[in-house]
Amino acid sequence: MEIKYEHNKTKDEAYKAIDGFLGKLVIQYQDKIQNYSKNWNPFNDIMDFSLDAMGREMSGKIQLYDNLVVLEGNVPLLARPFLKSKIKKELEKILS
Repeated sequence: MEIKYEHNKTKDEAYKAIDGFLGKLVIQYQDKIQNYSKNWNPFNDIMDFSLDAMGREMSGKIQLYDNLVVLEGNVPLLARPFLKSKIKKELEKILS
């Protein structure tokens, strides 16, 4: 699954917003998310992640650019339509 989301932020602003949001998300859904791991590169513009959610393994990468976020993820086929819509809505909230 690939999601591209255009915004009006710099890479650094997007990094701060996304990293903070992910921390809150993991706490909020701690009963549903296990084995969460994230790793930002030294420039804080590429993050690799993995997690188990409700018995399903998911992994992927987030790439940050000025004015653009690209998320590539390996998620279960049946969850893709729901997750794609949900992720776009969350990106809109945190990057507006």
